[in-house]
Amino acid sequence: LQEHQDTVLGNTMHTVIALLNNMVANKSTNMRLLFEEGLVHHICNLIETVALYLEADDKSSIKTANALLLSLLDILHCMLMYTANIVRQTLQAQKSGTGGDTKAAEDLLLINKPLTDLISLLIQLLPSEDTDIFESASQCLSLLVQLYGGNNQESMSPENMDNFAEVLKSKKDTRQLKLLLRIIKRLVS
Repeated sequence: LQEHQDTVLGNTMHTVIALLNNMVANKSTNMRLLFEEGLVHHICNLIETVALYLEADDKSSIKTANALLLSLLDILHCMLMYTANIVRQTLQAQKSGTGGDTKAAEDLLLINKPLTDLISLLIQLLPSEDTDIFESASQCLSLLVQLYGGNNQESMSPENMDNFAEVLKSKKDTRQLKLLLRIIKRLVS
């Protein structure tokens, strides 16, 4: 990843991201080790870089950047699902009185805290014409706000609220609308 950060849209990076996607999707992968090796930092940087390619209006790179972005959002979703599951298991264990490793859950939340920097970027992806990008971005955004709430002040910027308004006006599916409203509610609270 570090050697090819300058050529994000190149074939080598495609292969590395596909491999990483397969690793995080595999249930037997030691996610804690990946987190300790800087997965959060790399994913944040890659998503931000690929999003810049989408803004560049270069028609030749849009298709490649979209494919890479979807793969990166899949990786982000797996990371967030893993974290949410650990936190959920810990909370359930505490409620049932069987203990639960709160230190491990807290450490995982701290390691993943830099992902909250992606909240504004994910909100900006919501109005995308590509329905797959909307679906992936909204699912990741939902998990992020479930885990961290509205801790990121930029998430409620006027630009982001305009994006929410645009998406709320354009979507007709009530399931999607409910998800968006839950996201906004969690950002506000």
